[in-house]
Amino acid sequence: MESNGNAEKMAALIRMLRRDINGAVTERMEELGIHYACNWGVSLPAVRRAAAVFAPDHEFARFLYGKQLRELLLSAFVIADPQAVTAGELAFWGAGVKNAELAENLAFSLLSRTALAVPLAGEWLADDAPVLLQYSALLALARMRDGAGRLPGGLDAEALAVRFSEHGSALVRGAAAHLLPEPVSGE
Repeated sequence: MESNGNAEKMAALIRMLRRDINGAVTERMEELGIHYACNWGVSLPAVRRAAAVFAPDHEFARFLYGKQLRELLLSAFVIADPQAVTAGELAFWGAGVKNAELAENLAFSLLSRTALAVPLAGEWLADDAPVLLQYSALLALARMRDGAGRLPGGLDAEALAVRFSEHGSALVRGAAAHLLPEPVSGE
């Protein structure tokens, strides 16, 4: 029965998203190499607004994350309850990351709002972890810094930044640089 409830909520979300379909955006994303099985080209702000109507609903978010439509995948990150994401779910969320847009939105909309800094660093920053997961983890960790620039869980931001500064991926190198505090103007 709950699956039927999720299907009804998904239908309502789809109706909201359909208003903002933009074929030009879809074409441009394809030209840039950002591929999805199905993509309506709805802007991120429009996706976030529509998804916020349903947030937080962790079960619904997990249901949506199994779909092939870009806008539903992105909605799942907004709808998921960050407090309900467990270390055991990292593999579930990571399995769907197929491009940089998904990696970034997973980091910013969901992972950075969890308390999973240590397991995230342990799993997704392993040397053999996929590049997109390393990228997402570094972005999420950079957002988790406190006012003094420290990472939670005793993680060493500077050591991580140095470790990934020579990475073969420009995405990962750029994300690692965000772990360091912003320079104070005038220095």
